Amino acid sequence: MCIPLENCCFCVSLDVGAKIISIVNLAGSTIVLMLYGTAAMLPPPVEESRKIVYAVIASVAMFELLIGCLLVYGVFGKKPSLILPWLVSCYVLVLSLVSLSVLGTLLIVLQFVQNQETIKEVSTMVAFYFAVAVVLYWFGSVTNSRRHQILEGFHTGYYTTHGLLKEYRL
Repeated sequence: MCIPLENCCFCVSLDVGAKIISIVNLAGSTIVLMLYGTAAMLPPPVEESRKIVYAVIASVAMFELLIGCLLVYGVFGKKPSLILPWLVSCYVLVLSLVSLSVLGTLLIVLQFVQNQETIKEVSTMVAFYFAVAVVLYWFGSVTNSRRHQILEGFHTGYYTTHGLLKEYRL
């Protein structure tokens, strides 16, 4: 589901890239939670349907914040099993965002959206959701490649020969 990579960017290793991604993800989830959490509690001029959408987005951000904590602990502690839940939620979010982008594009193309103001809003959200999906896909690819790198390190004996993991013999 992802692109296997050797490094994050041209000059950043997978280890450093995964650490940066984990911190950026944690900060992004916190910001989204604060923004949409407060937007869900706005006074009455805001429509109730928008408040419900804002509350759902804030709930997803809270879930992503918890999964992001596991990612930070897994990346910094070199624990590949703690990276996996974030990868699964990342790919589910990527698929959801791409689906919403396609749905919004279909709404505009099939002219279900008639109001000019609504067309602008939907087209902006389509572009934003697709851009976030591409960035999340790249983040997932980097993090998954780092996870495989950690797993290969355990299997090749790197950690046992360098004294990072004790071997127990019977």
